[in-house]
Amino acid sequence: MLKLSLVAGKGGLGRLIEAPRIQKPALALAGYLDQLHPGRVQVLGNAEVGYIGRLAPAAARKSVDAVCRTAVACLVVTNGNPVPAALRHAAARRHVPLFATEQKTATAIRTLTRWLEDRFAPETSLHGVLIDVFGLGVLLLGKSAIGKSEAALALLGRGHRLVADDVVRVRESPPGSLVGRSPEGLKHHIEIRGLGVLNVADLFGALATLDEAPVELAIEFVDGTVSSSVDRLGIDDRTMAVLGVELPFLEIQLRPGRDAATIVEVAARNQLLKRRGIHGPRRFVAAVERNLKRGAGRSG
Repeated sequence: MLKLSLVAGKGGLGRLIEAPRIQKPALALAGYLDQLHPGRVQVLGNAEVGYIGRLAPAAARKSVDAVCRTAVACLVVTNGNPVPAALRHAAARRHVPLFATEQKTATAIRTLTRWLEDRFAPETSLHGVLIDVFGLGVLLLGKSAIGKSEAALALLGRGHRLVADDVVRVRESPPGSLVGRSPEGLKHHIEIRGLGVLNVADLFGALATLDEAPVELAIEFVDGTVSSSVDRLGIDDRTMAVLGVELPFLEIQLRPGRDAATIVEVAARNQLLKRRGIHGPRRFVAAVERNLKRGAGRSG
């Protein structure tokens, strides 16, 4: 992380960052203020700090004050450069948060951009359970009381890790992939009917929880006592769309006595095999077809 330290402008910490893109205000310091984009983080590296240092004191004050009068989100001085006094005073007077970091400019821009892109990514809430199974983020879906949390509890007992129960906050990060987490107030907790709300970290240890994880497979539990069509072979891979991202999807029927945790484990193992290009059902069908062709050839 950047380990930013606040130098001045504490009164402006409520300013909003309106875009994830970072800007360097070199042209603005030279007087071209129309080059500044409102609501962006402004990063001052060696070139910007050096330019301010070469100006006469009055010109330096005028230059930085003009920038601080605009609607920038905040200023970040990189490379461990000493913060120019004119910049510190202008930021304090105009209530513009001014930070300093030892990080190199390029590193600071990359880190800030990644952090901001995560925060600006599209996000939604899903009713379900997100659990890490063999390193694969599995999202359990289904109607209330279908058994999602109970399956997650059984998986915790087998050494897997809980990310979120009941409410899963899902965001797109980076484009084309999904990351899930728990709302702050529900983090590390799971609700089991008859037991109440349980603290997973206390019961199973801190390693039984994750703050966030990729969402890589969705499994919907449905009532197996109600007749419905079932894909017996599993040849066709189904998906569901979340924030425009197609997520591998399975529908699992639950009946009394059926071990949901084992089924989820096998589904996770199977999805990991598919990533490696190993598709069990298609291999099975291909083998059957080859045997039928051999049998037809011999009979002919």
